[in-house]
Amino acid sequence: MTIDTVVLDIEGTVCPISFVKDTLFPYFIDKLPAELDKFEYPLNQVGSDNPIVNILDNLPSNITESAQSIYNYLKNLVDYDIKDPVLKSLQGLIWTRGYESGELKAPLFPDAIDFIESFSRNHKIYIYSSGSIAAQKLLFGHVDNGSDKSIDLNKQLSGYFDITTAGPKKVFPSYSKILREIGKEENPQSVLFLSDNLEEVKAALKAEMQSYVVIREGNAPISDEDKSKYKAVCSFTELKI
Repeated sequence: MTIDTVVLDIEGTVCPISFVKDTLFPYFIDKLPAELDKFEYPLNQVGSDNPIVNILDNLPSNITESAQSIYNYLKNLVDYDIKDPVLKSLQGLIWTRGYESGELKAPLFPDAIDFIESFSRNHKIYIYSSGSIAAQKLLFGHVDNGSDKSIDLNKQLSGYFDITTAGPKKVFPSYSKILREIGKEENPQSVLFLSDNLEEVKAALKAEMQSYVVIREGNAPISDEDKSKYKAVCSFTELKI
């Protein structure tokens, strides 16, 4: 069956798996103290039009007693990679500023950039990541292509899914839902899902999509047995679609 639609994971698939933990997380932690030092404490959120204050308003009052207590709380969430909504909102705001200033650029693999630009001319590409849709759009809107200015690949993408809109990535009903949303429920074999995570690939296959494991430097290793059981690519240049 001809593949005319591709669904892409992000980390370890189109972007180095280290980008979030080695670049985005440290950037947030580095910028956080200066942001927190702008306010008086205990934090008074009443009537504020400051977006950071409005985000911090969702924290318990004992945490917002001082800038240091807020910093310690948020850094602990980052250190343990806890998916907290306050943390996610604040990270999104600070990362947005970093992307817009040019301090941050998304280091997509060159072969992934080329594939997105070429395949999207006549076919559809969707993104499915555990990161929020807002974060996905931010990343693809500021892609490092080796020049001084980043490039925007969002116009090449047909849509986005995250765990709030499609569901957990390691269970097949999430992929079935994506198929329904993109009008491919009756033709799942025309859709290819690419991911570095073998459990996600298995879930997509169970939903009757086609799915390949993407092997990149820094990704979790794949056993020889799994390599023989599942299709795998080390570069998007190997895709024959």
